[in-house]
Amino acid sequence: MNMKTASQQALNNVFDERRRFAVLGLTGQTGSGCTTAARLLADTFESMSAPRPLDGNFSNDEERKYRILYEYLSKNWDSFYHVQLRDLISTFILEDGFERFLDFSSRTLNVPSSKLKENLQEYKKEFEALENERKSIKETVEVGGEEALKDKSLLEFYFSKVPKFTLSVKGFLDGFLSGAYTSIYQSAANNIRKSGHPYSTKFIPENMYRLSQRANKLIKILRRQSLDDGSRVLVCLDAIRNPFEASFFKERYAAFYLVAISAHNFERRARLRRDHALNDIQIDAIDIKESPKKISGADYFISQDIPRCIQMADIHIFNEEDKIGLKELKRQLVKYVALIMHPGLVTPSQSERCMQYAFDSKLNSGCISRQVGAVVTDSNFSVKAMGWNDVAQGLTPCSLRSANDLLDSEDESAYSNYERNNSIFRDTLERSYRGPIDRIASQGRPCSFCFKDMQNALDGEKNQVHTRALHAEENAFLQISKYGGQALEGGILFTTASPCELCSKKAYQIGIRKIYYVDPYPGIAKDQILRSGNKQPDLVLFTGAVGRAYQQLFNPIMPYKEEVKIFGDIEIPNVKSEMREKIKRLEYENQKLQRRLKDYELD
Repeated sequence: MNMKTASQQALNNVFDERRRFAVLGLTGQTGSGCTTAARLLADTFESMSAPRPLDGNFSNDEERKYRILYEYLSKNWDSFYHVQLRDLISTFILEDGFERFLDFSSRTLNVPSSKLKENLQEYKKEFEALENERKSIKETVEVGGEEALKDKSLLEFYFSKVPKFTLSVKGFLDGFLSGAYTSIYQSAANNIRKSGHPYSTKFIPENMYRLSQRANKLIKILRRQSLDDGSRVLVCLDAIRNPFEASFFKERYAAFYLVAISAHNFERRARLRRDHALNDIQIDAIDIKESPKKISGADYFISQDIPRCIQMADIHIFNEEDKIGLKELKRQLVKYVALIMHPGLVTPSQSERCMQYAFDSKLNSGCISRQVGAVVTDSNFSVKAMGWNDVAQGLTPCSLRSANDLLDSEDESAYSNYERNNSIFRDTLERSYRGPIDRIASQGRPCSFCFKDMQNALDGEKNQVHTRALHAEENAFLQISKYGGQALEGGILFTTASPCELCSKKAYQIGIRKIYYVDPYPGIAKDQILRSGNKQPDLVLFTGAVGRAYQQLFNPIMPYKEEVKIFGDIEIPNVKSEMREKIKRLEYENQKLQRRLKDYELD
């Protein structure tokens, strides 16, 4: 192997590490398009039918970028393994017998077990056959360890037999009672997170990652088998609905990306009515489970919580109902899969750059409830101000205050006269925190408290006026006026959440023409404030990579110039040096001719 070939092989090896392994965890509310996206990823590039790029006459640089991404992916695509949460749940159900599944289903649906059994009887043989195979596989892996993972029968069981079984059960349950499958499998999933068992509601903290561990086992099977056949392991998890499951994979794989698939709420609900025959009551019930308003205790760790998952997402994709073969969804998948395989192939969009600033700024927030960031730009995406939800300058953030300091009259400048002197407030704080202070301190944690929660408890109401922090959006607006001021009419607002009613009114007054937001299901601010009057701003559900993924996808592994030179075996000639050599040769030839001419004249 010569030096040039060796360099090209080394270059391939560098990028093979990115191309050979990646895990995408899809998250989003039911009906947003997670399964649709996963099926596209599991297809061949030709079958996915991503929109072809223009060959020329580009109207903007984003179209030029898309051509680069499309051409790259068309030569480097490989199908993803589609791992569905519902199939993982089925593997747990298969471990505990047909009769227990019947009993659990009848209790969940509140129907007689005998009636359900009568209709489910035809699935009993299939259930028991797979149950025995599951037990056999479990024993094989326990005895054989890592070596047993390369058994091809494992792939067939988990990626063929179990998915078919799940579809059969889904068809029956929904045929028996509309929405029954979703109710049963969501309840089973919550139980597995809570106890490690599909039918037990007892909270066992050490089992809260059982679903994630089962998915991780499938990834290990694929990776072990790839050592023998050299295949790539590209996995799509459909879908992650619990924030701690997302953290589980983020902490284990640098090549894990949490991808939020979002849609307009009215489009999402319309899909559920049209494609799944669900009525509004059933959709509302699903939404309440997936987006709980207030959760605490064990439920905080095991419940579905889509809004928190979306906030944690590395990549945001907007699945708009375009009625042209999912054109925009496919374009976005092409972009981010190509960048996962080859970082730095193109640069971020203007909106990605500005939203990344907003995500960076939210880390400055000292709020102990939620961190939000915001950026305000002019009409050309030039940043004019950044803001985050935090107390006004000169006040101490809640994250730096503690109940024990206040109760013991220490660090008094961090607390208001009201907090230091109001006896009812102090008594309530004492009752709530005096006991837990030592437990929290024993772990080395500060015992911070939320003033708003304390005051609302005293008043017996939920009043947002008591919050100590400015909202991120209003903080960004105020930064501009604080340091001299400049015109913002026609400007753009980026927020890592969505603007509330108060901030929406401020944005309207300033003359903001466009708002990029992340939370796809805001409150009434959109309909009440931003969708009235004759100067309504455009509302854009953000699409792009942020946070850790922003760095991973847009930071090249090596300068692209060097990559092209090595792979293309390109040597750019030194034209000036060549000209000098040519001139020297010509001068030498000229001197020879002159000498010959002189000799001729002498003769």
